[in-house]
Amino acid sequence: MKVLREVSAASLSRARELVGELSHDGLVGTLSEMEFLKARLQLRGVHVHVER
Repeated sequence: MKVLREVSAASLSRARELVGELSHDGLVGTLSEMEFLKARLQLRGVHVHVER
């Protein structure tokens, strides 16, 4: 949640929603946005896969 809050300036409740989306269906965004998020999550040891 911390990464999502840092990246998107989301509130705590919105970050929880984003974590739910990310862990189920995934998030949708531009390739640049998703690659940036992937890099930040991987720094914290989270395995991430980005699809086009």
